[in-house]
Amino acid sequence: MPINPNFIERLLLFGLDRAPTPMLDLFGAAGFEAVTLASKLDLFETLGDEELTLHELADELDAHERGLAPFLGYLDAQGYVAEDGGRYRTTAMTRTWLTPDSKTNIAPWLVFWDELVFPFWNDHLETVVREGEPPQTIYEWFDEEPSRWNLAQQGFRAAASVLVSEVAKKVDVPDGATRLLDVGGGHGLYAVELCRRHLDLSATVFDYPEALDVARAEIADAGLGDRVGVRGGDYWTDDLGEGYDLALLFNVVHSNDPEENVRLFRRVADVLAPGGRIAVLDQLEGTAFSPVGSVGLRFVDLTYLVTLDARVYPYESVAEWLRAAGFSGVNRTSIRRAGPGSSLVQATKPATRK
Repeated sequence: MPINPNFIERLLLFGLDRAPTPMLDLFGAAGFEAVTLASKLDLFETLGDEELTLHELADELDAHERGLAPFLGYLDAQGYVAEDGGRYRTTAMTRTWLTPDSKTNIAPWLVFWDELVFPFWNDHLETVVREGEPPQTIYEWFDEEPSRWNLAQQGFRAAASVLVSEVAKKVDVPDGATRLLDVGGGHGLYAVELCRRHLDLSATVFDYPEALDVARAEIADAGLGDRVGVRGGDYWTDDLGEGYDLALLFNVVHSNDPEENVRLFRRVADVLAPGGRIAVLDQLEGTAFSPVGSVGLRFVDLTYLVTLDARVYPYESVAEWLRAAGFSGVNRTSIRRAGPGSSLVQATKPATRK
């Protein structure tokens, strides 16, 4: 849990500069490692709604009490667990965000960063700063060990779980729509949720074959195998189908250059029926205004450069690319639960060509 200094600590750290404020970064880094290890050990799942002693937890986790005690102490100080009379329990925050039975469990997202993104970041950050680009993208690195794709999609799915409800409410599904294409849809959570809400809608989740295992599981768990399917391929070259009423491009455009995005939007326009809609979800430059939001957006921008040789684009650029691809009625909606700078951009394929 992010450290929340009290009034005196904030005064000393931020107001008077009487203590080394960067130590908060050290504590935060250690906290990230602690909570991801707790998730990997199934500590939070083991506690569940129970209260267990150190001995009971050590036995359940196959851990040593001497090592587990200070580990739990650190998690207690950060607010992930609470100790009372020698018994430990999860906090409300942990039950909301880090347990498998929560609909907003982001633990796989943290594990994704711990096992994939930060190792890649550590290898290539200095190179990017010195030379301006990484030697390869993280997706190319995933291809070297295809099991990385599954871990990544579990992480992407966990991140999407926080905002899927808000996004699904704000996607403008055309009246009478029956067919949805989710381009680069990976985990399939958005397509599944939209089909849950719109009973006449069926969907195709299109992504690299290696990226679709999580989507298959998501579809099966939702009992929507008769309405939601997957199609593996390269969206630049392979057949996307035709006659769709709605297309999603979520967290896709940031990884392409401007010319590629116009090309991709045109490909999507070609497979949409007249009057069909496109919905683009991504982090956009100039849309984060709070201190946390601004830091988060700059973090995302740097991460995209290090991992994908990409950057965060402004809304005006996305709107221009959509118009260049033949779409009209472009508009933007903020997604408040998505974190820094996330927006939903939607547009319509004209019913008739001019």
